[in-house]
Amino acid sequence: MNNRTLASGMMSKEKINQDMVDWEKAGNTLLLKGSLDRDSLLSLWQQKENALAGIDIIDVSSLSRVDSAGLALLVRLKEAYQQRGKTLTFSGVSERLNTLITLYGLQALLGDRQLNA
Repeated sequence: MNNRTLASGMMSKEKINQDMVDWEKAGNTLLLKGSLDRDSLLSLWQQKENALAGIDIIDVSSLSRVDSAGLALLVRLKEAYQQRGKTLTFSGVSERLNTLITLYGLQALLGDRQLNA
């Protein structure tokens, strides 16, 4: 068993779900849910071509956690779009994520984001 195993030997489904990133498409928007961090982003990175097909907007409002690795992934996706002459916009940016963006000096790159109300 892994480090998510409880003392009783049973795994906490709630804990596992919090540690994962999930996504769904709605038109031209990709809605990210859960936690986007170094432990969870590999699945999204590996499936990015399918996940991002036809996507112009990534809605991050349902992310419970984003660490510096998760932010790096968002930056990489944005840069990949720019290199292809496309626009990728982030919506639903929380105050916490906005603070991380500011701490890393990425306001110019991610300047089109829309903050949560």
